[in-house]
This record gives sequence, structure tokens and C-alpha cells, in this order.
Amino acid sequence: MEFDDVRAFVTVASVGSVSLAARDLNITQSAVTRRLQRLETSLGTTLLDRRTRPVALTGAGQAAIERCRRLLNDVREVRAAASTGGPLSGEFRVGVAHALTEFTLTEPVGELRRTFPHLILRLTTGWSREVLERVRSGSLDAAVILLAEGESLPAEVTGTQIAKERLLVVASRQHHHPRPRKIQDLAGAQWILNPDGCAARAGLRRALLQADIDMIVAVEAYNYELQLALVAQNRGLSLVPERILSRSRQRSRLRVLRVAGLEFPLVVWLVCREPLAGFERVVAELARTLSQRL
Repeated sequence: MEFDDVRAFVTVASVGSVSLAARDLNITQSAVTRRLQRLETSLGTTLLDRRTRPVALTGAGQAAIERCRRLLNDVREVRAAASTGGPLSGEFRVGVAHALTEFTLTEPVGELRRTFPHLILRLTTGWSREVLERVRSGSLDAAVILLAEGESLPAEVTGTQIAKERLLVVASRQHHHPRPRKIQDLAGAQWILNPDGCAARAGLRRALLQADIDMIVAVEAYNYELQLALVAQNRGLSLVPERILSRSRQRSRLRVLRVAGLEFPLVVWLVCREPLAGFERVVAELARTLSQRL
């Protein structure tokens, strides 16, 4: 049984597909498939049902997955102990919420590379809940995510609050309708938002539902700069972090709408699952640089 085969199995089980596992492991899909087949052959059983979407664990896979995760963590701890006294090396896997990739990570990643030049950083993006689950399952070492204020972390995960994310409702300066003052004034408004899975979108939906207002999504787009360009063309309203708006090329063409009853700040968390297998200094440095950045 090979270490890389076990890691391929755990990664596929965590992300739910061979293609996503290949991206995270930085290998081809066929290489992931070969590793899975090799592991299943060595164990004499089928671990994954590849006919389902997402890929599902078989009964044997469910019995094996936690032991395989512990095995990976044990190997990482052995490597960390063996490298004590020398430069920190190995692979550190970090998940990042989509909304925090823009204007946020360049400097912290650069600082980590300068401080730990022998460390390999593996960055993965996704929605906050997706990457949080992958930290909980052990397929990521840490993640930078957004959660609603007051929301708690799973029992298996520890974290540090880095900053608060202020969300702003924005409209085009060409928007000549009366400015909405309260949430009820947003009835019938069309929105340009991130796809489902976004914490900000989920907060907006909850707030509108509480006011008995349907959320009408005109456009879905991952990229905030694209969203703001569409808003500037008067195609709808959007909900964006203040830090994104302050740096946007579109900001002079936009106006912020102050809407009573539409406030739901998000919290930026740096989360990890213990034990960190020697990477405590990396997490501390990442927390420091993120705090400065945000």
C-alpha cells in the first residue's frame, strides 16, 4: 500500500470527484484513477462508487476512510519530527474562500514563501463551507473562510478571527429610481451576485426572506470586478465587500445604498485542524500577515 495511493483516496473522498482531486494533488485525472485502482487492488475491495455524482464511499470505503486520514496525519507528524532543527519543509495545504482571493492573498503568500523558502504551498479555492469541511476531514491543513457573525466552528476545527468583512449594497449612478431606505424598498430589485454557496448571497437571501421579499437574481458571476461593471451599466444591484469596492476601477460609476435592516457582517476566519504536525509557525505567520492585509 503506497502513501500516494492513500492520499488520492482521501482527497477524492473529501472533494467528491476525481477531477477536483487531480487539481488539488496537481496530477492528471488518469493518475488519480490509477492510484485508486492500485489501492483497491492491494486491499482487495472497492472503496469508491464512481457511478454516483459526487463519488460516494462504499461500505468498505466508509470503514477505511478515517483510518486512512489518521495514517496521513501520522506520516506528516513523523516528517515534522524528523525535520526538527532544520528548515521547515514539506507540503502545507490551504483552502481559500472565493471572495478572499481578490486583493487578499498575494502579500501573505509572498511572506510565507520568504519566511519558509523550503515549504511547498498548495492553495485551493472554494466556497467557505466546502473548504471548512475539507479542513474538518483532514484533506486541508488550514483555510481562510468567511462565516456569518456569531456562527461557530465545528468541534474538530480550531480558528482565529482575523477581521470583519463589511458588505455594501451598490447601484449604478445611472440608477434614477428613488433610493431604497428600508429593506421593503428592495422588492422587485434585480441582483448581480456570486453563485450559490457564497456566504454573502446566503445572508442577503435570509434578510430578504424575513422581509417577505423574493430575491431576483439577474446575473451570476464569480468575479467581483465583472459584477461591478454590470452594476455600473445599470443592470441591477450587487452586494460586495467594502475592500473590493474601494479598489475597483468601477467605483466612480457606482453609489452605495444605505438600506436599514440589511446589515449582516461576515467574519474572516483562519481555521485549522489539530494537530498541525509542525506547521504551527506557518499558521501563526499566515494569521499575522492576513491581519495586516485585512
